[in-house]
Amino acid sequence: MAGILFVPETTPGAGTGHLRRCIDLCKRFAPRAAVYLPSDARSELVQSVVDELGSRAVIRSTQTFSDYRAIVLDRPVVQRREFIPWLRHSIVIGLDAGGNGRDHCSYTIDVIPRLRDNEKVNVRDIGLLELPRAVRASVVTRYTKALVTFGGEDPRNLTPKMVAALLRSGEFERQNITVVRGPLARWKVSDELRVLERPSNLKDVLKEFDIVFTSFGLTAFEAAAAGATVVLLNPTRYHARLSRRVGFADIGVGTPRIRKIRALLQDSDLGRRCARLTVTSSRRELADLLHTVSRVRHWGCPVCRRTGNPAILRDPARSFFRCTGCGMVYREAFMDSGIRYDEGYFCEEYRRQYGRTYLDDYNAIRETGMRRATRMAAMLGRHKRKRAERQPADLLDVGCAYGPFLDAAHQKTFRVVGLDVARVAVRYVRHELRFAVVEGSVEDRTVRERWQPQTLDALSMWYVIEHLQDLRWVLRWVSTVLRDGGVFAFSTPNGAGISGLLHKRRLLRNSPADHVTVWTPRTARRVLRRFGLRAVRVVVTGHHPERFPGCSAVKPGSALYRLLHGASRVLRLGDTFEVYARRMPAKR
Repeated sequence: MAGILFVPETTPGAGTGHLRRCIDLCKRFAPRAAVYLPSDARSELVQSVVDELGSRAVIRSTQTFSDYRAIVLDRPVVQRREFIPWLRHSIVIGLDAGGNGRDHCSYTIDVIPRLRDNEKVNVRDIGLLELPRAVRASVVTRYTKALVTFGGEDPRNLTPKMVAALLRSGEFERQNITVVRGPLARWKVSDELRVLERPSNLKDVLKEFDIVFTSFGLTAFEAAAAGATVVLLNPTRYHARLSRRVGFADIGVGTPRIRKIRALLQDSDLGRRCARLTVTSSRRELADLLHTVSRVRHWGCPVCRRTGNPAILRDPARSFFRCTGCGMVYREAFMDSGIRYDEGYFCEEYRRQYGRTYLDDYNAIRETGMRRATRMAAMLGRHKRKRAERQPADLLDVGCAYGPFLDAAHQKTFRVVGLDVARVAVRYVRHELRFAVVEGSVEDRTVRERWQPQTLDALSMWYVIEHLQDLRWVLRWVSTVLRDGGVFAFSTPNGAGISGLLHKRRLLRNSPADHVTVWTPRTARRVLRRFGLRAVRVVVTGHHPERFPGCSAVKPGSALYRLLHGASRVLRLGDTFEVYARRMPAKR
């Protein structure tokens, strides 16, 4: 696939700030990038973009969108119905995007502050603003040279209004006022004024001016970063509220107030307040972030592949969605988790999570495995065919690690085989436990093809299923490889446990980076039915009375602790659970 497609706002009256940013970013990614301009875009706008980027970097039809691995929507309002089809083939990144489509974007970036911030943004960082290369050495305290700029279009003709107000205020000489005329501006001003026509590098000349009069947007932040004092005349009350939220000085909505202009110019601290607006501890390139995010493979729901699902939480590395088709909560990751399933994972990483290494925990895991194997054997024992044949049942443990469950199942007369991606674990199982084991991932089709259809009586995945990205194919394979009446058993964290019920956002935010899905018993039953598997038994585990509200200090063994533990069991509020499902005979 090609690189990145930028989709800027081009609606008449919306200004050209978003378009300008898309053009600059497209240049950074050339030649593997393009800008989309719709068929109804104004001819003069199209020509100005073609003149700057060349015709090959401008596309006019949505039919070629599937050629791009990432689509960046640089629009203040995005409509869900417009871009949902694009999510079937590409990552959609919302850049300072609002509207009802925002929650459905794969990834969202807010460079400019919003009126209402929430947790449904991946990155919120004014440090991503591309700052002017040239800045003033000191804070302005005396205002002589003024710049008036209201974007490439200025649809409300704020420029002539602002110039007239400055002249009436008596604070500026006509020859010291410079105005910027963008490619789509229609206003006229006196010939005595200095006019910058269609500047391509406005942010790099901002430091030449003592004060900049503009509206809320990219230019306001760029001017403040350049060291100029910034005063805003906003086109709408919404922009005025944004200005006040950030801390910019404003002189009205639609019409400048001369009295406020005079008062602000007498404020000796105005320049210092502006200088603080763009101070940030981080400085990073927006292009670098887009490059990182756009490299990720787009999946959609791991179970049903539905795309366009609404986000429920975002962080810089992940977006969490709830599938409207199957109900699964899943995440799409945009950064490398750094997790490798090697010896370090079973030692340092496991110790970090549980306070001991995997091998330290071997006997405890094996004891739990004995109970699990007993349940699986009981289910198979009730199946008529197995009872009649009276032969060892064939069991595959996916994600067997160092083999404690293989050990337990073998004690319960299962004929066991293990599968794991970690070479160090495979060697241990093969040479220390002497069990058959395969090195590889269950998500690898060639690995799955080692097992023929209907050759297994039992298949287990203990704390593995939440790690799998391609669940649809894996669960189809599980249903295929099991014999009729065969048992599929797995364990996983419980999104409907006490932690999930009380602190859903915290649960998602703290979930391990390599967890793809968040299951509940209800979701498990629904998903398994899709693949011909019926959940026969669900065992809720991981009961933690200390996680109940106000009970963090309750001591284990106390009467209250035992009472809460019993309540957790009755109400099925444990933070993990096990599922024991049976493969149903195919309908004839």
